[in-house]
Amino acid sequence: MPRLLTQACRAAGSQKAWAEANGVTGSYVNDVLQARREPGDSILNALGLVKVVGYVERRKKAEAA
Repeated sequence: MPRLLTQACRAAGSQKAWAEANGVTGSYVNDVLQARREPGDSILNALGLVKVVGYVERRKKAEAA
């Protein structure tokens, strides 16, 4: 996802320009790009993405013999 946001910001000319065009703040975009915050619906929607949460069964530890 950060790659898509980075590309979108470059296409818009800057993080600030992309943020303004998509109704979010430049600091929020920067925080997402720096992995300080998770992207919310506003950023995900603008990029055409949805958040998917999945669960995987944990492997059982081998029992001590």
